[in-house]
Amino acid sequence: MKHTSDVVIIGGGVTGLSTAIHLKLQGVDQVTVLERHHIGAGQSHRAAGILRGLVRDESLSRALVESIDFFKTFDQRFAVPLLLHPTGYLLLSESTQAAIVDEVMAVSEQAGCRSERIDARQAQQLQPGLREDDETLYVYEPGAIHLDPMPTIQALLAVASQMGVTVCEGCEVAKLAVQGERFVGVDTSQGRYDAHQALVATSVWGSNQLAQLGVEVPVYPHRAEMAFFHAPWASDFRVSRILTDARSMLYLRPEGQMQMFVGWRESDRLHGVEDMVAEDPDHYRQTSHFESLADMHRRLAITLPPMARGFVHRTYACVYDYTPDGLPILDRVANVEGLYFALGFSGGGFSLSPWVGRCMAQFMVEQKVPADIERYDLKRFAEGRVLTWANVDPSKDSV
Repeated sequence: MKHTSDVVIIGGGVTGLSTAIHLKLQGVDQVTVLERHHIGAGQSHRAAGILRGLVRDESLSRALVESIDFFKTFDQRFAVPLLLHPTGYLLLSESTQAAIVDEVMAVSEQAGCRSERIDARQAQQLQPGLREDDETLYVYEPGAIHLDPMPTIQALLAVASQMGVTVCEGCEVAKLAVQGERFVGVDTSQGRYDAHQALVATSVWGSNQLAQLGVEVPVYPHRAEMAFFHAPWASDFRVSRILTDARSMLYLRPEGQMQMFVGWRESDRLHGVEDMVAEDPDHYRQTSHFESLADMHRRLAITLPPMARGFVHRTYACVYDYTPDGLPILDRVANVEGLYFALGFSGGGFSLSPWVGRCMAQFMVEQKVPADIERYDLKRFAEGRVLTWANVDPSKDSV
């Protein structure tokens, strides 16, 4: 069967759905999202769902602030309910990183992200049970939020559907079709889709799809592990804030009343491609290894001493699409008119998705690179323009 569309979006995760919505907002008539499984089945549903603007790069912070605002005003924009948790964010760092922390705060303030340095007493009021010592710095960002990924994906799907976006699940793309130097469509398990433009937004699977056309992108698979920990049995200890800790190299957020989602700060642990744990995203162990989990629990007790008595509730793993600088590639194929890609989010795709969707839709409609994403081009790696954005300087792990 043959189908036609103005734009096809390959990948039904948060990036694809957000771009579809923004294409409709910019007046594109026929937009089709193709997902090989169910909507959100890729890496999107495995996201932590954390959005905070406190980062060491003004452009990136501005993008995150925009994304936070998008979700905070989602109900008003689209008349579709969306549950979000405005818990705020606590950054724990070392006193030796004071200059960097001050830089992070100043840079993010320029982007519209409000934060404040607080003392140990104030930090304890915001999150009882935090470690207290003279070597820890505390910064609080009150505007940070977190969301449950799959309900959020379903809310985006509802909006896209109401706008007239065609969504095809169980539709695997086998081939990107090109005539001369122009994209003309895709061959799929459900037939041919003719279109003038396409966006490849398929996370870790995207590099292989582009490789069909001889396009090489430095996007590498990296397996990351997460866990849900339960508060100590028969205690009143709770996690109420989003937290990251430079010492323990962990990030976490509340999960319901008694649990917390905990993950590794991968950017602190990866200093090059050689540090990445390459796995096939279609065939990999989807639970944490015991040794890694035991280390995570030990480190969690450094950040939150009461959690030494907590326990593991469940674990999982995912395969990120990592780039050398941990930031996405938002570009078009140089020698194929009409073919665009948004890949390499390195674990941050969920938090950037509203901003990426707006920028990629604008890119495709105007056929001109928006100023907001010029620096996220593919050529930056060959030209040595890698980006620095982490809230700490890489250092040897001391715990």
